[in-house]
Amino acid sequence: MIVIDLVTDKSENKFAPYQRMANCIINVAQKNGRCLPKDLLAAGFTREETSERWHMAYAMAKIELKIMGDEQL
Repeated sequence: MIVIDLVTDKSENKFAPYQRMANCIINVAQKNGRCLPKDLLAAGFTREETSERWHMAYAMAKIELKIMGDEQL
């Protein structure tokens, strides 16, 4: 389920990488009760991706979890 659709131009999919990371953050948080950047490294994201996208993806994940009624982050 994708609650946030920030893709302004479907041909560009500007926010798709952030949404992919946000989905991973949600999955890890639901499984472990939290998600840290090191958890994303274990999930296959690179250090560069994680440092570049963590803050936006984490914010997106928090919003989605809040909308779903799940306050795990």
